Amino acid sequence: MSAETVAAVGALVYANRELLPILDEHLVDYEGEVLPTILLDDIVRWLVAHRASHEDLCRSVFSWLETALRDGSEAVRGLITVSGVVMIPGPGQPGAEVRDLLGPGLRQVDPWST
Repeated sequence: MSAETVAAVGALVYANRELLPILDEHLVDYEGEVLPTILLDDIVRWLVAHRASHEDLCRSVFSWLETALRDGSEAVRGLITVSGVVMIPGPGQPGAEVRDLLGPGLRQVDPWST
């Protein structure tokens, strides 16, 4: 965890305020501490579970992650790769279709796309 990764997940949630309940629950579970890897895991799992009812939010989050992957520090890129993209279910599993929302940068770090 670094200040950059905490700031990144905070910025992601701030840009996509529908994610605030996930952050609220995270803060309760972890006694007010933001654990970026766990929070991003939770966000991606939530998006996969709600992909049909929140398609616009899914697009927005993956677009945000694409930009952060391109422009972010090494720590932020690592966070997105390890705690974001890898949480998408593998091909043939329910939710794998969110992979269609990945931009070119995210596809490059997706173990199923390379």
